[in-house]
Amino acid sequence: MTQGTEMTDTIISKDAFVGTWKLVEVKSVDNQQKVSYPYCQNPVGYTIYTQDGYISSSIIMRNRLGLGLPIQEIYNIAYGGKAKITNLFKYLRATVRYIQAGNKYASYICKYEIRNNKLIYHIEVSLVPDFVGTDREMAFEISEDTLVITRLYGENKDNSIITNWQRVS
Repeated sequence: MTQGTEMTDTIISKDAFVGTWKLVEVKSVDNQQKVSYPYCQNPVGYTIYTQDGYISSSIIMRNRLGLGLPIQEIYNIAYGGKAKITNLFKYLRATVRYIQAGNKYASYICKYEIRNNKLIYHIEVSLVPDFVGTDREMAFEISEDTLVITRLYGENKDNSIITNWQRVS
């Protein structure tokens, strides 16, 4: 496996990333080395890297609660329809479940580049509006069929999120 952070004479090109990757694991390691799994231990996700330098990625916790509304009603509310006052409790419950579901979901579209042996995402679309227009710099290890990305976070950058991916195409 080639480590993006420890390379000295090997240059990794975007070609090494191009393809579809299936999520294997997401774990968080805090500054006390405590490991947690923000999307539980069996998350679902895919990341697609394109030849022209884009990435699209979605990660979710498996087995999230449904909203408890018929699909047609969800579409109606989502696209400007009016909720019926007689179903207020049902809509409140659906709103709480929606917030819970969104808490265990990550999605973004970015331009990406490899610079100074780091993977850098320039976020253009995100579930979290505050991330749009920001950059994420991450360490990586990549082989033919495995990609491990580590992003440091926290006030002192002493916590990390580590995602493991398996190439599917």
